[in-house]
Amino acid sequence: MLLDDELHRRLREIAAQRGISMGALIREAIDEKLAGMQDARSKAFARLLEAEPMPVDDWPVMKQEIIEGRYGKLLKLYDEYE
Repeated sequence: MLLDDELHRRLREIAAQRGISMGALIREAIDEKLAGMQDARSKAFARLLEAEPMPVDDWPVMKQEIIEGRYGKLLKLYDEYE
């Protein structure tokens, strides 16, 4: 793993203050970051499950809305070109 000099210095200082190795400090930071990412995903999933039911249209209508939302600008440019 490559670290710039400033980050390496800061990590070395923190590890020394805590009396642990830099490797242990880095592993701890990675574990915390990954746990936070998982927590964020879990919270987002829970919010989706708690959401009120939304009206769902027929598939052809929904498909057209998706296409227009994603490619709407391109479709307008294409229509203008024709």
